[in-house]
Amino acid sequence: MTILSGLLGLVALVMMATLVVLAVRRDRDIRHNAPGATARAATVRGRAGDRSAPPAVR
Repeated sequence: MTILSGLLGLVALVMMATLVVLAVRRDRDIRHNAPGATARAATVRGRAGDRSAPPAVR
């Protein structure tokens, strides 16, 4: 009975770890494929970033 309980606990830990990995990968994919993700990142970098150099003029 002790061995069976240990195996059940091990299976539960493996399942929880698998679910965490899948959730992290899903979240990363959602953020990567979000519409406007690159524009949003550029805006955030522009607000919080380096103000020493003036913007390029074309």
